[in-house]
Amino acid sequence: MANGSSFQKIKPIINILILINKILPNSINKMLLVIFRNVPFRIGVLIRYVILKNLCRKFGDNVIVYEGVIFDAPQMMDIGDNVSINPNCYLAGEITIGNNVSIAHTTAFHSYNHTWDNLELTIRENPLYTKRIYVENDVWLGCNCVVLSGVTIQERVVVAAGTIVNKSVESNSIIAGNPGKIIKKI
Repeated sequence: MANGSSFQKIKPIINILILINKILPNSINKMLLVIFRNVPFRIGVLIRYVILKNLCRKFGDNVIVYEGVIFDAPQMMDIGDNVSINPNCYLAGEITIGNNVSIAHTTAFHSYNHTWDNLELTIRENPLYTKRIYVENDVWLGCNCVVLSGVTIQERVVVAAGTIVNKSVESNSIIAGNPGKIIKKI
């Protein structure tokens, strides 16, 4: 499953497993996703693929989810084809990921944020809001990046390791830093 040809070879088997898994309620699939979160190797990638195919709004072909990845609210997520999500990433809330996207380990997506409008409540008790994160096609996020609420990363962007992406990024760019800034056009 680590490359497209392996995926295509076993796609009929994967489709049968997806149909069988579809009979389970979402609550059970969410629990199974947690249980199988850390299963290594191709078997873990296969199990997570089958479960996420039934949980996410859209989940494309040849999506590789390595061990330790946490999905908070996968029912709000759209993930395209040929995506790799490396170990220990965290995806929370409304997220759209395009095709041919590589997400390095320990990268986090946070589409939720707290308001602080009600002065009678602590910030922690103020309500949450969410703004969808969009990652367009052909994007590479280096390790330990953080992508925040409402951001759009346009096509053909490289996000350097450790970058905090708090504003939208135009296409054909390399960004780095905290906060992320364009350091080069490609």
